[in-house]
Amino acid sequence: MMKKLFIIAACCLAQLAVMAQPKQDVRAAHTKIADLLAQQPAKDAKSLNANMAALSDLGEEGIANMAAMLSPAGKGDNTALEYALGGYAFYVTQPGKEKERAVAVSAFSKALKQVADKENKAFLITMLQHFGTDAAVSTLQPYLADERLCDVAARTLLKINSPAAQKALLEALPKTTGRNQQILAEVVGDARIAGATAALQPLARSENRMLAKTALYALAHIAAPEAANTLKAAVVKAGYKYDETNAVTSYLVYAQQLAANGHKKEAADVAGNIMAGARSAGQTQVRTAALYLLNQLKGEENLPVLLAAVNDPAADYRDAALKFAGNNLGQATTAAWIKSLAKATPAGKAAVIAMLGNNKAELAAPVVLAALNDKDAGVRLAAITAAGQISGAQAVAPLLARLKKADDKETAAIQGALKTIKGDEVVTQSAAAVASMPPAAQVALIDVLAGRKADGSVQQVLALTKAPQENVRNAAFSALKDVVTANNLPVLFSMLSKATAPADVKALQAAVVAGSSQSAEPVIAQMKKENAAGQERYYAILAGIGGPAAKQVVSEAFAGGNAAQKAAAVTALVGWKDASAAADLLKIARENADHRKTALQGYVRLAKTAATPDQRLLMLTNAMELANDAGLKKAILQQAEQCKTFPALVFAGNYLNDAAVKQQAAEAVMSIALADKTYSGSIVRNLLEQASGTLTGGDADYQREAIRKYLAEMPAGEGFVNMFNGKDLSGWKGLVADPIKRAKMDAATLKKEQEKADAVMKEGWSVKDGLLVFNGHGSNLCTDKKYGDFEMFVDWKITKDGDAGVYLRGTPQVQIWDTARRDVGAQVGSGGLYNNQANPSKPSELADNAIGEWNTFRIIMKGDRVTVYLNGKLVVNNVILENYWDRKLPIFPEEQLELQAHGTYVAYRNLYIREFERVKPFELSAEEKKEGYKILFDGTNMHEWTGNTTSYVLDNGNILCSPKGSGGGNLYTKNEFSDFVYRFEFQLTPGANNGLGIRMPPSGDAAYQGMELQILDNEADIYKNLHIYQYHGSVYGVIPAKRGFLKPVGEWNYEQVTVKGTRITVELNGTVILDGDIAEARDKGTLDHKDHPGLKRTSGHIGFLGHGSVVRFRNIRIKDLAKK
Repeated sequence: MMKKLFIIAACCLAQLAVMAQPKQDVRAAHTKIADLLAQQPAKDAKSLNANMAALSDLGEEGIANMAAMLSPAGKGDNTALEYALGGYAFYVTQPGKEKERAVAVSAFSKALKQVADKENKAFLITMLQHFGTDAAVSTLQPYLADERLCDVAARTLLKINSPAAQKALLEALPKTTGRNQQILAEVVGDARIAGATAALQPLARSENRMLAKTALYALAHIAAPEAANTLKAAVVKAGYKYDETNAVTSYLVYAQQLAANGHKKEAADVAGNIMAGARSAGQTQVRTAALYLLNQLKGEENLPVLLAAVNDPAADYRDAALKFAGNNLGQATTAAWIKSLAKATPAGKAAVIAMLGNNKAELAAPVVLAALNDKDAGVRLAAITAAGQISGAQAVAPLLARLKKADDKETAAIQGALKTIKGDEVVTQSAAAVASMPPAAQVALIDVLAGRKADGSVQQVLALTKAPQENVRNAAFSALKDVVTANNLPVLFSMLSKATAPADVKALQAAVVAGSSQSAEPVIAQMKKENAAGQERYYAILAGIGGPAAKQVVSEAFAGGNAAQKAAAVTALVGWKDASAAADLLKIARENADHRKTALQGYVRLAKTAATPDQRLLMLTNAMELANDAGLKKAILQQAEQCKTFPALVFAGNYLNDAAVKQQAAEAVMSIALADKTYSGSIVRNLLEQASGTLTGGDADYQREAIRKYLAEMPAGEGFVNMFNGKDLSGWKGLVADPIKRAKMDAATLKKEQEKADAVMKEGWSVKDGLLVFNGHGSNLCTDKKYGDFEMFVDWKITKDGDAGVYLRGTPQVQIWDTARRDVGAQVGSGGLYNNQANPSKPSELADNAIGEWNTFRIIMKGDRVTVYLNGKLVVNNVILENYWDRKLPIFPEEQLELQAHGTYVAYRNLYIREFERVKPFELSAEEKKEGYKILFDGTNMHEWTGNTTSYVLDNGNILCSPKGSGGGNLYTKNEFSDFVYRFEFQLTPGANNGLGIRMPPSGDAAYQGMELQILDNEADIYKNLHIYQYHGSVYGVIPAKRGFLKPVGEWNYEQVTVKGTRITVELNGTVILDGDIAEARDKGTLDHKDHPGLKRTSGHIGFLGHGSVVRFRNIRIKDLAKK
């Protein structure tokens, strides 16, 4: 419940704080409540606090009325109310809100009497748990007798826990039975009500074991001395074991509470009684719990009991006793523990030494160091660890002495102990001793020195690289990277030139990387002094250091080196410390067949680090173009399978006929396609059918069945189609003027101009190696087909100073350019809507690949909105594309797509497009055309509108108010109107609240500065107490509308608003629901008694006024009555 309430508090009432309201809130209480409840859930803490303050302003009566609005279960939706009341329950508990808290207690108490439904009562009582005070006790007390509400009421009284609350609980206990009696028994125990003991003792002896358990629990927490015999009897009955009544636990809790109340002797007697009764093997846990309590109570006085446990046959009990002993170790007690070692068993002796070590008992240092040579191996191992813990640096010499004759276990233990000892002595003495140690000990000490990064021991480690034992030598070489510094580089260079074993070479290379301090300069300088074979060893070092200078040396070594140097350079680039070597590896793979495979393997590995699936696929495509090895091709396809995009599907499908990799290709095709249920059309169907016939192996039948099911459920429609066949310019044509000029041409003129354009096209555009290429001369290349709404993929590549673009519906453009051209602003990157003026024109981030490399666009256009992904990164997000050819017009509903010619080379490939079913533009009826109506929204664009075009978006032929933390804001007409007939359709969601602003200014609260006609789901429960002038269709605060003519939520409503002078008429779904004159209200005052200066306005914008709800609008048209 607490988690739920926290979520409620964090989410409720988001939008009120950001609604356009006057500085002084002049709304009626009913309006305030309705608006508050319409704003669920909260979007941020700032809005939450503002709205809680607004709720507080309602006062006791308003809050009580709001709480009383809770509907019975199954008869309404209380979500909004629960968010609001839950948030308020937390709000009033803040410091400084004491007055608000008192008001809340009164309001919720009053609401409890008005609400009949018990579930709603339980909710309100639960809220009182968080802010209830003594003032709520009399309200809560009657519910202690209620079967449903006893629990929540009792726990709320427990939270209050005042004398009055305790009195209410105590009085109710003997009057209840069954579950309620058990609840009250538990609660009076939690409340520690002293007077309840007499009533609880009979319950503790009940045959109802759950009731007895609860009563024992309560008696234990109250801890009255007179309850001792009852609790003891229960423990004896349980046989000093844990049972269903939890008697032992309650007896122990009782002892703890006795001690907390100052009765330590009595508490110790209880613990002693339990220890005496729990002696058998099955009672070790109980005895241990009692020992813990006894030790807490008696401290050092309990030492004899703990000492007696050293040789106890129950190891768990002994270990627990020793752990407890560590809490009271003084000089005297430590001496006693040391003395106990003389009579302890080997296991007990080891355990005591471990305890002394864990507690760093310095007095025990001599005996612990002496135990390093004990005849028992377990004792020696315990002493090794304890010596390091107690003696620290003083233990180093004894430990090293023991190391000379240690077995494997002791060697490992000493190695671990030395690693934990602080200070320089470990390094100093270990370095001095390492040469004289046996081989296993030398390996251990080398590891200790390496772990300490002991650069002062480098000479000793270097010396051991010449040891006769292989394990010592290997350990020394491996440790070099941890102990060398830049001062050791000359020695390392010398050793590297002489090393012969591959493992030694690798270790020395790692040491040089560590000693170089990430500077490549000394390494490069030394490398130049080496012969050709010696230089090869430095490439891996440079790979470990990284950086442009190091990479340049390795790349140059590949370009100008001999065969061995080239191989070493490629290996170094493959192992480069970061992904910066990808371009170098690709260059090698493209230019050198001998090293192609190795370079590609490294390049494919780096493809995994790509930031997006699209960028990863581009890299994999680069690799596949060069790969000849079947194993590498399989690795590429396995990675492509992870990309889960349509281009990846097509890419994998290209290899279904490659015998060496067709199985991997089939698995990739299946995996990619089945992950996306939106695919349709022949391309996907054909690929899946071919993959199904290709799949083999134990899972093939299951895979084929999955494909069959997918194909059977595949949506209708053509889906993605190929726009470029890779062979010729079929489907494309030359550019004839612009869309507006073309539309004015007659058929003969257009045909003639098209023939000229096609001739120009052939001079500049061609197909080369399967690519669509522009040579820099000529004009745009255009699709034969016109497109409306679509999703498009296209790969593109430019050269230095390149400039190109993609025209959407014949309109420029999604920009492509060389980002180095800062003089024209190209540094922002490609993908932006370059020719926009009123709407964003730049991409949100730079996402271009290097010049000469492939990039990929994913372009989505719906209505007048465009979204662009460049190499998988979102660079344009649902932005309106303006009509470059005539900015007074909206974008064309359909037109050809064009690849821009801008005087520079550009190549394209992988052009695929999927058309979305176009929204049929709304058209005026013949009668409306005759009467002079004008369309303001036809479902295809929002050209006539301005304001918040982020929250109000084009969606499936509708204007969708989809608020994102800003309440939805206002969307209003670009033009102003005075007298008019306005027709539109709207669709509400549950509890939706919007408004139609008329004669409104572009800023301010339209309900007052203009006029607001309510658009409201006024049948929702949250609006049941609105004033008559607040229902749908009303001129807000001024003229009420008739109710009962809205269609059910989710259905479309038709509304006509006629405004002529001071008269306003609203017709909803064929019924006039408002027909009134604002003149009287303007001159004599409004129904809501608020100031409405907008009543004096004679013209203004028309707009939709968002109040945080999702609402749809469509088919909007207007007849301007002011026009003659």
